[in-house]
Amino acid sequence: MFGSLLSDSAFAIAPIWRRLNRWGTAAVEINDRHIALWQPGASAAELAPLPAGLVVAGVPQKAAALGDLLGDLVLQAGLNLRSAAALLPSGQTEWRLLRLEPDAGLNGKRLPLGEGQGNLQLLPMAGPGEWLALLNKSETIDCWIELFAIADLELDFLEVAELAQLRALGIELGDPKAADCLLLDLQASASLFTFWQGGQPVYRHCMGPALGAGFMEELNGLLQRLEHGQKRLQQQPVWLVGSELLEPGLLEGLQKSSKKELQLAPLATASSADPLTDAAFAGLIGTAQRIADG
Repeated sequence: MFGSLLSDSAFAIAPIWRRLNRWGTAAVEINDRHIALWQPGASAAELAPLPAGLVVAGVPQKAAALGDLLGDLVLQAGLNLRSAAALLPSGQTEWRLLRLEPDAGLNGKRLPLGEGQGNLQLLPMAGPGEWLALLNKSETIDCWIELFAIADLELDFLEVAELAQLRALGIELGDPKAADCLLLDLQASASLFTFWQGGQPVYRHCMGPALGAGFMEELNGLLQRLEHGQKRLQQQPVWLVGSELLEPGLLEGLQKSSKKELQLAPLATASSADPLTDAAFAGLIGTAQRIADG
């Protein structure tokens, strides 16, 4: 009996001791095709391919299996991680631009957001009383927390992918002097187009998969409507980001079919020697920058 108790205690203490000895934090992206992990200061991402159907449109379908795979990736890469920050796919977040009386209290229960707002984050914009409200379902957040707990990692924070991409591009949210930006995040199940002006989202549109039929026709029509009568916008290229850029031949095919200039998004501080890699992992790099900045 005494020996059995000693064995059980040692078994329980070992994981706790390993966690206490950890110190690093990394940015993690989980999309339909793979898990990607990027540490601050790294020049490449650690990648693990995912079986089809484990993640659909950026939404984890099996938290336990994904947590195990994430934990395995950390171990195989030989990383000494205590915690992680995760990219939350933009399509899972509802955005609202709010204009409130400057002296109004920010009581979430009284904001004009409707019923069942779930998890709410408020970000200040440039004008007095202007806020960007980001809303997620509570079950979405709970799923991500569970996933990282299974991987034996503390989840420091979740960051909407678009905001992380903006940081990597050197655009400050809410900065009225920020340059106009047409941003297209290419993902396997759904891509997201955003028009940023003065550091705030003016237009957002969820599109089909980049490899799907009719994608370029939809994009060309969208740009034509958006640019109508806006000469300055007509001269602005579309910046491409997103992990789907890693698919062979995708970039060349899009550029060939587009009626407008498509460019890999230029990161403010390059993290690798390859512009394609930087654009594909812009969100991860942006979140890694936030981790490094503390």
